[in-house]
Amino acid sequence: MVLTIARLTYRELSRHTITLLLAISTVGGCALLPLITTHTLHEGDRIIADNALALHFFAGMLLAGMAACHTMNGDVRRGTAAMVLTKPVGRPEFLLGKFLGLTGTLAMFSATTTAATVLAARVLAVPFFWDWSVEVPFVLAIAMALLVAALANYFLRTSFHAVAFHSLWLTVWLAFWRAGWLPREGVAPERFGAFFLAPMFGANVLIFLALTVLGAIALALSIRLPLIPTVVVLSALFLTGLASDHLVGRFRHEQVWAALLYYLLPNWQHFWAGDAVTMDVAIPAVHVARVAAYAAVYTLGVLALAMAAFETAELKAG
Repeated sequence: MVLTIARLTYRELSRHTITLLLAISTVGGCALLPLITTHTLHEGDRIIADNALALHFFAGMLLAGMAACHTMNGDVRRGTAAMVLTKPVGRPEFLLGKFLGLTGTLAMFSATTTAATVLAARVLAVPFFWDWSVEVPFVLAIAMALLVAALANYFLRTSFHAVAFHSLWLTVWLAFWRAGWLPREGVAPERFGAFFLAPMFGANVLIFLALTVLGAIALALSIRLPLIPTVVVLSALFLTGLASDHLVGRFRHEQVWAALLYYLLPNWQHFWAGDAVTMDVAIPAVHVARVAAYAAVYTLGVLALAMAAFETAELKAG
Protein backbone atom coordinates (compact mmCIF):
# COMPACT_ATOMS: atom_id res chain seq x y z
CA MET A 1 0.00 0.00 0.00
CA VAL A 2 2.90 2.37 0.72
CA LEU A 3 4.25 1.86 -2.79
CA THR A 4 0.80 2.41 -4.28
CA ILE A 5 0.45 5.74 -2.46
CA ALA A 6 4.02 6.66 -3.53
CA ARG A 7 3.25 5.85 -7.16
CA LEU A 8 0.03 7.86 -7.12
CA THR A 9 1.78 10.78 -5.41
CA TYR A 10 4.54 10.80 -8.00
CA ARG A 11 1.98 10.64 -10.79
CA GLU A 12 0.03 13.51 -9.24
CA LEU A 13 3.12 15.70 -8.79
CA SER A 14 4.49 15.00 -12.26
CA ARG A 15 1.22 16.35 -13.64
CA HIS A 16 1.29 19.50 -11.52
CA THR A 17 2.01 22.79 -13.25
CA ILE A 18 4.60 24.01 -10.74
CA THR A 19 6.71 20.86 -11.22
CA LEU A 20 7.00 21.45 -14.95
CA LEU A 21 7.51 25.21 -14.58
CA LEU A 22 10.35 24.82 -12.09
CA ALA A 23 11.99 22.08 -14.16
CA ILE A 24 11.86 24.12 -17.36
CA SER A 25 12.92 27.30 -15.56
CA THR A 26 15.92 25.56 -13.99
CA VAL A 27 17.06 23.91 -17.22
CA GLY A 28 16.43 27.13 -19.15
CA GLY A 29 18.33 29.11 -16.54
CA CYS A 30 21.29 26.76 -16.88
CA ALA A 31 21.18 27.18 -20.65
CA LEU A 32 21.14 30.99 -20.34
CA LEU A 33 23.90 31.26 -17.75
CA PRO A 34 26.78 30.96 -20.24
CA LEU A 35 25.24 33.68 -22.42
CA ILE A 36 24.67 36.28 -19.71
CA THR A 37 27.76 35.80 -17.54
CA THR A 38 30.66 38.20 -18.12
CA HIS A 39 34.13 38.84 -16.64
CA THR A 40 34.92 35.14 -16.25
CA LEU A 41 38.74 35.64 -16.26
CA HIS A 42 39.52 32.30 -17.93
CA GLU A 43 37.35 30.51 -15.35
CA GLY A 44 34.07 30.60 -17.24
CA ASP A 45 33.19 26.93 -16.90
CA ARG A 46 33.81 26.92 -13.14
CA ILE A 47 31.89 30.15 -12.54
CA ILE A 48 28.97 28.83 -14.56
CA ALA A 49 29.13 25.51 -12.73
CA ASP A 50 28.97 27.25 -9.35
CA ASN A 51 25.95 29.33 -10.41
CA ALA A 52 24.20 26.34 -11.96
CA LEU A 53 24.61 24.31 -8.77
CA ALA A 54 23.15 27.20 -6.75
CA LEU A 55 20.20 27.31 -9.15
CA HIS A 56 19.69 23.57 -8.72
CA PHE A 57 19.72 23.93 -4.92
CA PHE A 58 17.37 26.93 -4.78
CA ALA A 59 14.85 25.68 -7.35
CA GLY A 60 14.83 22.25 -5.72
CA MET A 61 14.05 23.85 -2.37
CA LEU A 62 11.07 25.67 -3.92
CA LEU A 63 9.88 22.47 -5.60
CA ALA A 64 10.14 20.54 -2.33
CA GLY A 65 8.03 23.11 -0.49
CA MET A 66 5.38 23.62 -3.14
CA ALA A 67 5.05 19.95 -4.06
CA ALA A 68 4.81 18.89 -0.42
CA CYS A 69 2.01 21.38 0.20
CA HIS A 70 0.14 20.29 -2.89
CA THR A 71 0.26 16.60 -2.06
CA MET A 72 -0.10 16.72 1.75
CA ASN A 73 -1.86 19.92 2.80
CA GLY A 74 -4.01 19.74 -0.30
CA ASP A 75 -5.15 16.20 0.50
CA VAL A 76 -5.87 17.14 4.13
CA ARG A 77 -7.82 20.24 3.10
CA ARG A 78 -9.81 18.53 0.33
CA GLY A 79 -10.66 15.52 2.47
CA THR A 80 -8.75 13.09 0.27
CA ALA A 81 -6.51 12.01 3.15
CA ALA A 82 -9.52 11.18 5.36
CA MET A 83 -11.10 9.17 2.54
CA VAL A 84 -7.90 7.15 1.93
CA LEU A 85 -7.49 6.47 5.65
CA THR A 86 -10.94 4.85 5.77
CA LYS A 87 -9.31 2.01 3.84
CA PRO A 88 -6.91 -0.43 5.54
CA VAL A 89 -4.17 2.20 5.48
CA GLY A 90 -2.56 3.63 8.60
CA ARG A 91 -1.41 7.20 8.95
CA PRO A 92 2.30 6.23 9.04
CA GLU A 93 1.92 4.29 5.78
CA PHE A 94 0.10 7.21 4.18
CA LEU A 95 2.79 9.69 5.24
CA LEU A 96 5.63 7.40 4.15
CA GLY A 97 4.01 6.89 0.75
CA LYS A 98 3.68 10.64 0.32
CA PHE A 99 7.34 11.10 1.21
CA LEU A 100 8.51 8.45 -1.25
CA GLY A 101 6.41 9.95 -4.03
CA LEU A 102 7.77 13.42 -3.28
CA THR A 103 11.34 12.07 -3.19
CA GLY A 104 10.81 10.38 -6.56
CA THR A 105 9.70 13.70 -8.05
CA LEU A 106 12.75 15.46 -6.60
CA ALA A 107 14.96 12.65 -7.95
CA MET A 108 13.63 13.12 -11.48
CA PHE A 109 14.05 16.88 -11.17
CA SER A 110 17.64 16.49 -9.94
CA ALA A 111 18.46 13.94 -12.63
CA THR A 112 17.37 16.39 -15.32
CA THR A 113 19.12 19.32 -13.67
CA THR A 114 22.37 17.37 -13.25
CA ALA A 115 22.74 17.02 -17.01
CA ALA A 116 21.77 20.68 -17.45
CA THR A 117 24.41 21.94 -15.00
CA VAL A 118 27.16 19.88 -16.65
CA LEU A 119 26.12 21.12 -20.10
CA ALA A 120 26.10 24.74 -18.89
CA ALA A 121 29.74 24.44 -17.77
CA ARG A 122 30.68 22.63 -21.00
CA VAL A 123 29.45 25.55 -23.13
CA LEU A 124 32.27 27.73 -21.73
CA ALA A 125 34.92 25.01 -21.54
CA VAL A 126 37.09 27.19 -23.79
CA PRO A 127 37.75 30.66 -22.28
CA PHE A 128 35.96 33.57 -24.00
CA PHE A 129 34.27 31.22 -26.46
CA TRP A 130 30.69 29.99 -26.62
CA ASP A 131 30.55 26.44 -27.90
CA TRP A 132 27.40 26.67 -30.00
CA SER A 133 27.61 22.97 -30.90
CA VAL A 134 26.74 22.36 -27.23
CA GLU A 135 24.51 25.37 -26.55
CA VAL A 136 22.13 25.01 -29.51
CA PRO A 137 21.15 21.37 -28.82
CA PHE A 138 20.89 22.28 -25.14
CA VAL A 139 18.28 24.97 -25.87
CA LEU A 140 16.52 22.80 -28.46
CA ALA A 141 16.15 20.06 -25.85
CA ILE A 142 13.62 22.24 -24.00
CA ALA A 143 11.67 22.99 -27.17
CA MET A 144 11.67 19.32 -28.20
CA ALA A 145 10.32 18.24 -24.81
CA LEU A 146 7.44 20.70 -25.08
CA LEU A 147 6.76 19.68 -28.69
CA VAL A 148 6.62 15.98 -27.78
CA ALA A 149 4.25 16.76 -24.90
CA ALA A 150 2.00 18.86 -27.14
CA LEU A 151 1.80 16.13 -29.80
CA ALA A 152 1.15 13.44 -27.20
CA ASN A 153 -1.55 15.56 -25.61
CA TYR A 154 -3.23 16.25 -28.96
CA PHE A 155 -3.12 12.76 -30.46
CA LEU A 156 -3.06 10.50 -27.37
CA ARG A 157 -4.89 12.73 -24.86
CA THR A 158 -2.09 12.27 -22.31
CA SER A 159 -1.18 14.78 -19.62
CA PHE A 160 0.87 17.59 -21.19
CA HIS A 161 2.67 18.37 -17.92
CA ALA A 162 3.64 14.78 -17.15
CA VAL A 163 4.89 14.03 -20.66
CA ALA A 164 6.81 17.30 -20.84
CA PHE A 165 8.40 16.68 -17.42
CA HIS A 166 9.64 13.23 -18.43
CA SER A 167 10.50 14.23 -22.00
CA LEU A 168 12.67 17.05 -20.65
CA TRP A 169 14.76 14.47 -18.80
CA LEU A 170 15.18 12.47 -22.02
CA THR A 171 15.99 15.35 -24.35
CA VAL A 172 18.46 17.02 -21.96
CA TRP A 173 20.30 13.75 -21.44
CA LEU A 174 20.41 13.21 -25.21
CA ALA A 175 22.03 16.64 -25.55
CA PHE A 176 24.39 15.64 -22.74
CA TRP A 177 25.34 12.39 -24.51
CA ARG A 178 26.05 14.26 -27.74
CA ALA A 179 28.16 16.89 -25.98
CA GLY A 180 30.26 14.18 -24.36
CA TRP A 181 31.71 13.23 -27.75
CA LEU A 182 32.27 16.73 -29.11
CA PRO A 183 35.83 18.09 -29.57
CA ARG A 184 37.20 21.12 -27.79
CA GLU A 185 39.49 23.53 -29.62
CA GLY A 186 39.68 21.01 -32.45
CA VAL A 187 40.85 18.19 -30.16
CA ALA A 188 38.61 15.13 -29.98
CA PRO A 189 37.98 13.67 -26.51
CA GLU A 190 39.91 10.52 -25.68
CA ARG A 191 36.89 9.17 -23.83
CA PHE A 192 33.28 10.14 -23.34
CA GLY A 193 32.89 13.29 -21.24
CA ALA A 194 36.60 14.06 -21.13
CA PHE A 195 35.84 17.80 -21.32
CA PHE A 196 33.14 17.77 -18.65
CA LEU A 197 33.83 19.06 -15.14
CA ALA A 198 33.93 15.70 -13.36
CA PRO A 199 33.23 17.05 -9.81
CA MET A 200 29.85 18.30 -11.03
CA PHE A 201 28.33 14.83 -10.79
CA GLY A 202 29.21 14.35 -7.14
CA ALA A 203 28.16 17.92 -6.34
CA ASN A 204 24.72 17.33 -7.86
CA VAL A 205 24.32 14.09 -5.90
CA LEU A 206 25.01 16.01 -2.68
CA ILE A 207 22.38 18.60 -3.64
CA PHE A 208 19.83 15.84 -4.25
CA LEU A 209 20.54 14.50 -0.75
CA ALA A 210 19.88 17.99 0.60
CA LEU A 211 16.62 18.15 -1.34
CA THR A 212 15.57 14.86 0.26
CA VAL A 213 15.99 16.43 3.70
CA LEU A 214 14.16 19.57 2.56
CA GLY A 215 11.35 17.41 1.20
CA ALA A 216 10.92 15.70 4.57
CA ILE A 217 10.88 19.05 6.38
CA ALA A 218 8.40 20.51 3.89
CA LEU A 219 6.13 17.48 4.24
CA ALA A 220 6.17 17.81 8.03
CA LEU A 221 5.35 21.53 7.83
CA SER A 222 2.57 21.04 5.28
CA ILE A 223 0.62 18.78 7.64
CA ARG A 224 -0.44 21.89 9.58
CA LEU A 225 0.54 24.83 7.37
CA PRO A 226 -0.71 25.97 3.95
CA LEU A 227 1.53 26.83 0.99
CA ILE A 228 2.83 30.32 1.79
CA PRO A 229 3.77 29.73 5.46
CA THR A 230 5.39 26.40 4.54
CA VAL A 231 7.56 27.95 1.84
CA VAL A 232 8.45 30.89 4.10
CA VAL A 233 9.52 28.64 7.00
CA LEU A 234 11.38 26.31 4.63
CA SER A 235 13.19 29.27 3.07
CA ALA A 236 14.15 30.54 6.53
CA LEU A 237 15.55 27.12 7.46
CA PHE A 238 17.37 27.03 4.14
CA LEU A 239 19.05 30.40 4.72
CA THR A 240 19.86 29.86 8.40
CA GLY A 241 21.19 26.39 7.64
CA LEU A 242 23.54 27.82 5.04
CA ALA A 243 24.89 30.29 7.60
CA SER A 244 24.68 28.09 10.71
CA ASP A 245 28.47 27.86 11.03
CA HIS A 246 28.66 31.63 11.28
CA LEU A 247 25.46 32.27 13.21
CA VAL A 248 25.76 29.68 15.98
CA GLY A 249 28.61 27.34 15.09
CA ARG A 250 31.31 29.63 16.44
CA PHE A 251 29.55 29.79 19.84
CA ARG A 252 28.75 26.09 20.22
CA HIS A 253 31.80 25.35 22.38
CA GLU A 254 30.93 28.15 24.80
CA GLN A 255 27.13 28.25 24.97
CA VAL A 256 24.82 25.28 25.47
CA TRP A 257 21.98 26.89 23.54
CA ALA A 258 24.29 27.51 20.58
CA ALA A 259 25.47 23.90 20.57
CA LEU A 260 21.88 22.64 20.73
CA LEU A 261 20.73 24.95 17.94
CA TYR A 262 23.79 24.14 15.83
CA TYR A 263 23.06 20.41 15.89
CA LEU A 264 19.30 20.82 15.42
CA LEU A 265 19.58 23.08 12.38
CA PRO A 266 20.31 21.30 9.09
CA ASN A 267 23.80 22.35 8.01
CA TRP A 268 23.53 22.76 4.26
CA GLN A 269 27.25 23.43 3.96
CA HIS A 270 27.74 19.67 4.23
CA PHE A 271 25.84 19.32 0.96
CA TRP A 272 27.59 22.13 -0.90
CA ALA A 273 30.64 21.22 -2.99
CA GLY A 274 31.02 24.41 -5.01
CA ASP A 275 34.62 24.86 -3.88
CA ALA A 276 35.57 21.40 -5.13
CA VAL A 277 34.00 22.17 -8.50
CA THR A 278 35.73 25.56 -8.71
CA MET A 279 39.11 23.95 -8.03
CA ASP A 280 38.26 20.91 -10.22
CA VAL A 281 38.99 18.56 -7.32
CA ALA A 282 37.32 15.15 -7.17
CA ILE A 283 34.75 14.72 -4.41
CA PRO A 284 35.74 11.63 -2.37
CA ALA A 285 33.20 8.82 -2.28
CA VAL A 286 33.63 8.59 1.48
CA HIS A 287 32.50 12.21 1.83
CA VAL A 288 29.37 11.50 -0.23
CA ALA A 289 28.70 8.42 1.94
CA ARG A 290 29.05 10.44 5.16
CA VAL A 291 26.73 13.17 3.89
CA ALA A 292 24.24 10.50 2.78
CA ALA A 293 24.31 9.03 6.30
CA TYR A 294 23.79 12.51 7.80
CA ALA A 295 20.87 13.11 5.41
CA ALA A 296 19.34 9.72 6.24
CA VAL A 297 19.51 10.27 10.01
CA TYR A 298 18.15 13.81 9.77
CA THR A 299 15.36 12.71 7.41
CA LEU A 300 14.33 9.85 9.70
CA GLY A 301 14.20 12.26 12.64
CA VAL A 302 12.04 14.73 10.73
CA LEU A 303 9.72 11.96 9.51
CA ALA A 304 9.32 10.73 13.09
CA LEU A 305 8.21 14.21 14.16
CA ALA A 306 5.95 14.43 11.10
CA MET A 307 4.28 11.14 12.00
CA ALA A 308 3.68 12.36 15.55
CA ALA A 309 2.10 15.56 14.18
CA PHE A 310 0.02 13.65 11.63
CA GLU A 311 -1.34 11.24 14.24
CA THR A 312 -3.00 14.13 16.09
CA ALA A 313 -3.96 16.15 13.01
CA GLU A 314 -7.68 16.69 12.45
CA LEU A 315 -8.62 15.52 8.96
CA LYS A 316 -11.46 17.09 7.06
CA ALA A 317 -14.02 14.60 5.74
CA GLY A 318 -14.39 14.56 1.97
